[in-house]
Amino acid sequence: MSEHTFSPGITYWPRRRRHAERILCSWSDADTVALRDELCHIAELGFTGVRFELRWAEVLPDLRVNTAALRGLERALDQAADHGLQAVVAVLGASLGGVLHLPAWAVGFRLPNDLRLARRLGPPVVLAPPDQPVVLAGEQYSAEPPRDLYGEPELLAAQRQVLHETIGNLGAHPAATAWQIGADMERVRRPASARAAAEWWGDLATRALDHGARQVIGVVSAMSLERRDTLRPEQIVRHQGQVAVSVAAWAPPVTERLDDTRRVRFLHALTAALARAEDSQAAPIMVADLGVPTSVPGSDGLVASEVFGRTVLHPLLDEERQATLLEEALAALYRDGAAGVWLPMYADPAPEVWNVPPLDRSWWARTTGLVAPGGREKPAAEALRAFVARLRAGRLPAPAGPPALPLDPERYWYDPEGSFAALWADWQK
Repeated sequence: MSEHTFSPGITYWPRRRRHAERILCSWSDADTVALRDELCHIAELGFTGVRFELRWAEVLPDLRVNTAALRGLERALDQAADHGLQAVVAVLGASLGGVLHLPAWAVGFRLPNDLRLARRLGPPVVLAPPDQPVVLAGEQYSAEPPRDLYGEPELLAAQRQVLHETIGNLGAHPAATAWQIGADMERVRRPASARAAAEWWGDLATRALDHGARQVIGVVSAMSLERRDTLRPEQIVRHQGQVAVSVAAWAPPVTERLDDTRRVRFLHALTAALARAEDSQAAPIMVADLGVPTSVPGSDGLVASEVFGRTVLHPLLDEERQATLLEEALAALYRDGAAGVWLPMYADPAPEVWNVPPLDRSWWARTTGLVAPGGREKPAAEALRAFVARLRAGRLPAPAGPPALPLDPERYWYDPEGSFAALWADWQK
């Protein structure tokens, strides 16, 4: 397998021109000097791909397009092209650094039609279920339930508007090789059924391709692989999309060690098997969010953190174990025939801005980077360099493809939670 068929990539959040006092990952006022220097460093580390997250709440904050965000993203694409990086642009995502995130008008009682009805009939009572996770709605946290993201006409129109404006304007950019659509949407509000999820994603994917996207990517996770009512790998393939699977360290299956690569390989193999159920020649699977948060002075072991609206105790690893996980996982995923990886973050934000969302609640957004505050490379950066050197020199064993799983898709989706558990138990043996 040549180096072009396994793409090491990383997620990049832009720095602000000024001291951050508002939500991070904003393109409207990105520091262009830092952008140039940091993308240069990303290319020097050996990455061939970079993933830019364009927040729905930034590009469409009030049902009008924020052109400053599009201009900032375009400058990032220009720099990516200058440094030989292929860019994946993530749009319509429902999370940011482990925190659920949507535009304010997509949560609770916000839409213009609702306001018109309220003037005639009085405001409705919005009932939130007792297990409703907290959502970062715009720039404020809210316990109100999100609107129907899959069927409400105003919300569907808004999603289509984002695709029209972003891909319509930037889809032809030489660096924009793919567009990731709708990741983690089922975490803020589950669709009525897998069929509803497939129709929703298929409509957006078709529109993205019509607007000029070269490739569309759909993301699944351990959560969606254990449920009957979420988007499935084979449905992404059916709509001409490439499948990515999130292997974030907080997700099941549970292992005794956070740096155990068995769960990463299992999630990749399971996703590949389900995608092949639709098309035996389906493209190799991308592996997303491969990484772990690292400890800092005064914080190690288990720390309280928020994961998709729930408070959990999150384990932190030292930097050497982060490097070991990356080194072993990259080699294993290459051997298993993955298309590549996306690491979750380039650089750790400085502790001075840990009061800014999503850093105020999420350790995942604080210390999963390869570069510490101040520019020091963590040991994982050298592990990445060493892997890329072996990859380019052809010194890695030839890929054998993902290990086969005894899986019948129809039986699997009849009881996905039970099937997932049984396959994981067999995998460990």
